[in-house]
Amino acid sequence: MIKPSSSATQEIVQVLQDLNPWWTTRKLRKPPPSYLRRGVPELAARISRIKGLIEIVRGPRQVGKTTAIEQIIHQLLQNKKMEATDILFVRFDQEVLREYRGGLLGITRWYEHAIRRRPFETGPISFIFLDEVHKLPRWDEDVKHLFDTFPVRVMLTGSSSVLVTKGGRESLAGRTIMTDFPTFQFREVLEAWMPIARRLGPPRKFADLFQLKSPGDFFSGVQELQSQQKLSLRQCLEKYYNRGGYPRLYNGEIQDDDWADYLTATIFDRVLGVDIPDLFPVRNPQLLRWIYVEVARSTGQEVVQNRLAEMAESLGIKTSQPHIGNYLHYLSDALLTREFRRYPLAKTKSSRTPAKITLTDLGARNALFRGAPSLWESDPQHIGPLIETLAQSVIRSPGIQVHFFRDHENPRNRNSPIVEVDFVPEDQSGAVIPIEIKFCHQLHGKDFRGLRCFMNRFRSPYGLMVTRDVFDWKMEDRILCVPLLDFLCTF
Repeated sequence: MIKPSSSATQEIVQVLQDLNPWWTTRKLRKPPPSYLRRGVPELAARISRIKGLIEIVRGPRQVGKTTAIEQIIHQLLQNKKMEATDILFVRFDQEVLREYRGGLLGITRWYEHAIRRRPFETGPISFIFLDEVHKLPRWDEDVKHLFDTFPVRVMLTGSSSVLVTKGGRESLAGRTIMTDFPTFQFREVLEAWMPIARRLGPPRKFADLFQLKSPGDFFSGVQELQSQQKLSLRQCLEKYYNRGGYPRLYNGEIQDDDWADYLTATIFDRVLGVDIPDLFPVRNPQLLRWIYVEVARSTGQEVVQNRLAEMAESLGIKTSQPHIGNYLHYLSDALLTREFRRYPLAKTKSSRTPAKITLTDLGARNALFRGAPSLWESDPQHIGPLIETLAQSVIRSPGIQVHFFRDHENPRNRNSPIVEVDFVPEDQSGAVIPIEIKFCHQLHGKDFRGLRCFMNRFRSPYGLMVTRDVFDWKMEDRILCVPLLDFLCTF
């Protein structure tokens, strides 16, 4: 039994022992899941280095951030040279730890004296994992002090990304590296819970698309499957299209009849009701919820802030365009929504220039409205924006910005037709790859007008057309048609 000190009560000591069972057993209380989601191997590799920046893992609630920490601790403990007492894990959803008068620095000083039993400056390096850190007052100042003063490796998470992000931008500027944990991508759901994933090739990184001269065989995994296997994948995609990527909807914790209630409670009660107001001056919670519902209703479409303000006023909700803009920013920073600006970006950002906004997880929209049109049976015109919301989940990678394109076919002639491209990913060199979504039974020449116009006007090695069933490399146009199933299964 570890005895309390003058700086830590027996209750606090017991909670910390409960959170760190490896101090005495050299193992976690139960083995973590074997599946490592995207980003975890890179996190584990970086945190294992003797020197490095503070690792921040941000993302919505219930997407696996704490599980990632447990998996990394499990890996560290596999190293026989690693002292188990050189790992400290603190989870600040425990009220007794949040209210401890000594704060984070008091806890780490107690750990250094009572558990590590030597100064941080001597012996092997210590690893400090701080979960739900945003719930602790002045957490960013304490983390900055730890990082600047002692040779320790630090990783932290927060349920609401806005809270972690604020600290990273202010007190911790230049000291952090951020890893986003959105909800699970379709391929991640397959790998974690569906045996059919073993039939697919290794997953690709979205950034790899910028290294290709020809993408003809980049999306070949699904095409090599047998018909029955493809049918199984289509059924899996129908479920993912309806429920989204929150892991508890697949691991057996949430019953099939309860998934919509679970998502609604997670987002409305906890993130909109607690996390965002904890940081930002949300003087009108009704307005925040209303904006989220309107974004969900029009996911995948352009949103004009002034028009939203007028709609809210007509319903008796007092607001203004600046308030609308602020609340949209809060939703995006909390990774509940995702904004796409027009390409090329204007020199000055204006609220009058509409942004295309999607929810980050389509299941949240379907939970809110209690269902969605059938993926495979519905009229494509009715589900086009929903397919865009589904597709955006994999159009992401570190260092990649994603825009959309909408302009006159002839920019010098305002009477010429309007052409569009749904997504325009751009890498750090400025290279762009236009991606158009056409989830229809047949493709026609006019469907390619936006891609052709964009590729003729801007530097682009090729274009992608995400389709319902068509797989075709149009060499002369440098456009690859790839089915939605193949597109989502690749990354």
